[in-house]
Amino acid sequence: MGLDTVQLVVAIEEEFGIEIPNADAPKLAVLGDMHDYIVCMLQQRGATSDEEQVWQRLSAVIIKQLGVRPKDVTRTAHIVDDLRAD
Repeated sequence: MGLDTVQLVVAIEEEFGIEIPNADAPKLAVLGDMHDYIVCMLQQRGATSDEEQVWQRLSAVIIKQLGVRPKDVTRTAHIVDDLRAD
């Protein structure tokens, strides 16, 4: 993982109060997979998670951390290939 992706993972962990193990991070390269992972993690700890709210919060973190346009943040976007994170 490059610096952008490491910083993104840290920001997501802080936003949602979760920990993403290093072994899981490479499996979360597509935003839809990242979203589903976050929802699952929140549900496992017993937190009520509105999936749309999770998506909005995740999108905001991605836009801020990577400086991408909101229209580029889609469930099928690949963090490195489409959003140009290193």
